[in-house]
Amino acid sequence: MRLSLLQKLDNAHEDSVWTVQWGAGSNCLVTGSVDETAKIWAQEEDTLVQQHVFTDISLGAVSVAVDSTGSAGAICSLDSNILLWNMADNTFLAHAKQNPSEAWGIAFMPRASPDEPLVLAIAGGSSNKVRLWDVTTSEEILSADMPPNESKSKKDRFVLCIAVAPDGSKFAAGAMDGAVAVFDAKSGHVLHQLTGHFKPVRGISFTPDSKHVLTACDDCHVNMYDVQGGTLVDSFSGHENWVVSVAVHPDGTAFVTGGADGKVKLWDMATKTCVQTLNEHVDQVWGVAWRADGSRVASVSDDRSVCIFDFA
Repeated sequence: MRLSLLQKLDNAHEDSVWTVQWGAGSNCLVTGSVDETAKIWAQEEDTLVQQHVFTDISLGAVSVAVDSTGSAGAICSLDSNILLWNMADNTFLAHAKQNPSEAWGIAFMPRASPDEPLVLAIAGGSSNKVRLWDVTTSEEILSADMPPNESKSKKDRFVLCIAVAPDGSKFAAGAMDGAVAVFDAKSGHVLHQLTGHFKPVRGISFTPDSKHVLTACDDCHVNMYDVQGGTLVDSFSGHENWVVSVAVHPDGTAFVTGGADGKVKLWDMATKTCVQTLNEHVDQVWGVAWRADGSRVASVSDDRSVCIFDFA
């Protein structure tokens, strides 16, 4: 397996690019930046073409998400305002306004068709909660406390990232104090508290069978956990600085990571080894994402660039 650079788009934004997601089942890419914009791109003949710009994302975009049907997208800004839009025509759907600093990472609950309820999972920042938000009714339908890392100070409690299991049965979140927890998606009960990190967990990603979750941490490690038993399965190291982003391939055979060392790394899930290190970025790689068919990887960085890689 190998990644090959197809395009590096320098100055894709006017400031650091912090977040990236592909549209489900499409060549559409969404990026969010500290420059207070989010952009929608189309990949045409291996070249990114800008399609739309969302402006006035107050203080900058910290996370973006696209739902599993490809019909809706969401942007969370640094002031915790969440904008949702229709992916077909980029028109406004709703706002999910949270209290200041009480939203950071976001992810959609999976759905089989656009007719099903649209529900957003929210990493609650300084509220130290995780939430599920019904976009149609503009109502919070679940709120649960993030369990603390008992070895850390209460001042470090800030929920940074969230990921939803592909089967929709559970979601997992990571926090500033190194805490990682798996929640039941219906009740909000904590299924497992996953131990092993003591520094901020900034990235989290489920395997496609919903049985394992990978966490990216400032301790320079990526941990893999069995979410059924709540046990640490493996730990990966190789970055020279914080690991800030992680994404598992749609078929589960590989995963990619982005680091504060400016590197993108490709890992073989079967051999549990890093098979490639890419040095296209010159600053922290805050976001990595696989296209739904697994053929492409996108990465974004503080260097304001977007890179697209072919996977084979």
